[in-house]
Amino acid sequence: MLSQSLAILFGAVPFAFALVRAVRTGDDFRYLWVAFASLLGATIAIAIGKVRRTRASVVLGVTAFVFATLFATAAALFLGTQFGPGVLVVGSGFGGCLAASSVLYTLGGQTKLGGSGDSG
Repeated sequence: MLSQSLAILFGAVPFAFALVRAVRTGDDFRYLWVAFASLLGATIAIAIGKVRRTRASVVLGVTAFVFATLFATAAALFLGTQFGPGVLVVGSGFGGCLAASSVLYTLGGQTKLGGSGDSG
């Protein structure tokens, strides 16, 4: 339960950051698109982990970080942002939050799996 709550908290950070940016500027919603793209990347990493039945947190975390960062950076570039340190900082920040969320989500789900047929 705690890991799932933390997963939600970490996953919400990029969206909170994006909403603050949108409210402050009044018309700049680019960070929301970048957050959604990063979420998509992390979701794909989780799906790949499920297909491959990879339960290793380190592998899932690194994969989620790479995918989420690449998707966030690609979205920012697609929206017209010039490539530079700022894009990398935001992309990796969003990617890191969503990778942590992915790992915590997966760890929370493992406790429900029990063992071999345990119901308690």
